[in-house]
Amino acid sequence: MTITATGTGTVTRYWKTGLLITQADITGLITSDPAGTGRGDGQRCQVIDASSAPGLALGAIRDQFLTSMNALAGAEDGPEVRDCEVTVQVWRDGYDQPAFSSQSRYAGWTVLAASEAPEHSESGCLAFTDPRAGSAGTAMPGLPWGRQFLMTPAPGAHAVVPGWLTCSLVPLEHGQHLTVAVATSVP
Repeated sequence: MTITATGTGTVTRYWKTGLLITQADITGLITSDPAGTGRGDGQRCQVIDASSAPGLALGAIRDQFLTSMNALAGAEDGPEVRDCEVTVQVWRDGYDQPAFSSQSRYAGWTVLAASEAPEHSESGCLAFTDPRAGSAGTAMPGLPWGRQFLMTPAPGAHAVVPGWLTCSLVPLEHGQHLTVAVATSVP
């Protein structure tokens, strides 16, 4: 039997998934924590009206998200993201979110302010996992999935992920609060 090479080839990871977890510069984006010391009238998740929150630079926050979303779009040779919707939320002790995903192409979070470090290191962390089953008999596709990526809830923590990834929020512990900018890309 004769084998003839017809060209060179490469291995392509068809299942690669880009995500961005980094530290954003939040200098000047927020001058005072809207969470304050209040309990938010018992609300564990409170949406803040950005127009009434003094010292909140929503335009600059939006620009940071667009830059990150376009970095992911560029890495996957996708179209440019032209707009995103941003809300500012205060999360208080006991708040959590079980597994969820977004209908948007990208979703993102930036921690703008946080209470003192919690007793448990994972309290208030955002967890990102790939919902695909992967392949039982091979090392690819699916790597590095099969484990969670965590975003620690410290001021400046910034993550942008594909909207279809499964995300969850580990419950915040007693006395903990976070002020978070949440973004979704607009088609």
